[in-house]
Parts: sequence; structure tokens; C-alpha cells
Amino acid sequence: MFLRLLPPLLVAATPVFAEVDLCPMTDDGANCVRILACIGEQGRWFHGRAFGRGEGTLAGVVNDGATCAGDWTSRNAFGTGQANVVCDDGMSATVIYFYQDEYIGTALGKGISNREEVVQSWSGMHVLEYFRDGNPSAEAVMKCGSFDIPIS
Repeated sequence: MFLRLLPPLLVAATPVFAEVDLCPMTDDGANCVRILACIGEQGRWFHGRAFGRGEGTLAGVVNDGATCAGDWTSRNAFGTGQANVVCDDGMSATVIYFYQDEYIGTALGKGISNREEVVQSWSGMHVLEYFRDGNPSAEAVMKCGSFDIPIS
């Protein structure tokens, strides 16, 4: 958990994948959750999906158009896990994540890319609520460096 769409400054005005069914490829939507990530400090972001329970695969796109795929696994009983991703632009990253709530799969992660960029990720069924900062009527906004990325 991700489009050569718009330069980062214009992305701030465009919600990420608004009104898209994020998990159309599974019979059980509970086994598919959204992944969002910031890559570095220049407003680069990833949007994708993670499939499985306890372990699985992930896929998505970076806002500059790179497509990415990988795998993830829960590592131990302390609520940690690891995700590995490789993108078609040559970037790869490993992220260690920590569950907020293991049953619903909400997780926060941090890692580094092979380009030495910090990767910060968020995944789960309640990612929008996390970015709304406890206010259900607020707009969900992911901060990537000094860039605000609206999420819907």
C-alpha cells in the first residue's frame, strides 16, 4: 500500500481515487484493505490495496505513474509485520508496520527505499478516519512532506 496524473502541487486539490471500489477482486472485502504511503519529502505518494489475512500480496501505483507490487506478512505476536514492494521504475522498499488493531488490519508503517527515501505507510479499513483526526465531518488529508494530499 500505489499515476502520472498531475504535478504534486495540483494533486493537493484532487482527492486520491475518489469514489473507487478499492477491492473489486476479492469475494470477501474484509480480506482487502487500502494502503497509502508517502515516499520521501517531495510530495510523492502511493495508493494501493493489500490482499490476505496474516500474509498476502499488495499492489498499487505511485502518483508519478510507477506501478508497484509486493508481499506482506505478520511477523510476530507483538503486532508487527513487514511489507516488501518493487516498482517498475526501479524503486523498491521494505516497510515495518505496527498494527493499531490487528483484527481489522489497521496498521502504521515506516521503512526506507533503495533510493534512501523514508517511506511512511498507512493501511486498513479505517484509514480515512485516521486522516480525519477524529472529526468525521473533516476532509481526510495525508501529509507527504510539506504537501497535503486529500484522500477520499
